[in-house]
Amino acid sequence: MRQIETHVEGRPILAFIYTHDTRETYIVSIPDINFSIEYDRTLPADEQVDLIVIHLFNVMDEASCESVARDITEATSIK
Repeated sequence: MRQIETHVEGRPILAFIYTHDTRETYIVSIPDINFSIEYDRTLPADEQVDLIVIHLFNVMDEASCESVARDITEATSIK
């Protein structure tokens, strides 16, 4: 499991990224905002960002959604 720091409305928060090898997915959890998502590891980076933004949009403003989604996608692209 990886842990990254991202920012929501200028406030640092931790995101946890688990690579589920059996299911070929990423499971992302951000406890501070009660958020989690599971998505296919084969999604291209731009689609990952879009998917994460769509799900985060219910929890925070659009600018923060984009920033958090980019941070998570960047972290999952590092092998």
